[in-house]
Amino acid sequence: MNKRPDETAPETVPPADRRIAALRQAAQDKHQQAVQRAEAGIRKLIKEDEEINFRAVARASDVSLDFLYAHVELRKRIETLRGQQRVHTRPPRQEPSADDGTVIHTLTESLRRERAAHREQAQELEQRLAAAHGEILRLRRHLRERGLPD
Repeated sequence: MNKRPDETAPETVPPADRRIAALRQAAQDKHQQAVQRAEAGIRKLIKEDEEINFRAVARASDVSLDFLYAHVELRKRIETLRGQQRVHTRPPRQEPSADDGTVIHTLTESLRRERAAHREQAQELEQRLAAAHGEILRLRRHLRERGLPD
């Protein structure tokens, strides 16, 4: 029996390969849904003028902190929005006036400046720590993919 060139036998894919492909597709779909939920959570926080940070986004979008830290684009977006909020919510600095020459006012203002500087340092350290956590998670996944213990 000669087959015509346009008649090809259907390609048979082993059932295990079909299951693997289906699992991969399901994982990709689940990941994409989590990204969409996170984006919706961020939009909701912005709309409601709520504080934007990793915990708030995780709560609003029902995703894990690990997911947010590990997803580079989401992490950058949250960090950027968080930084923008801090800039907009800072009250203007008030320098002590010349008539308030008392020691108490001078010391109080000095204390305020120091506290603000410490807060900024702490925020910077928190950002670095969050980035480090994300990197650790990424490296652990990389090790697991290669079959190495983490």
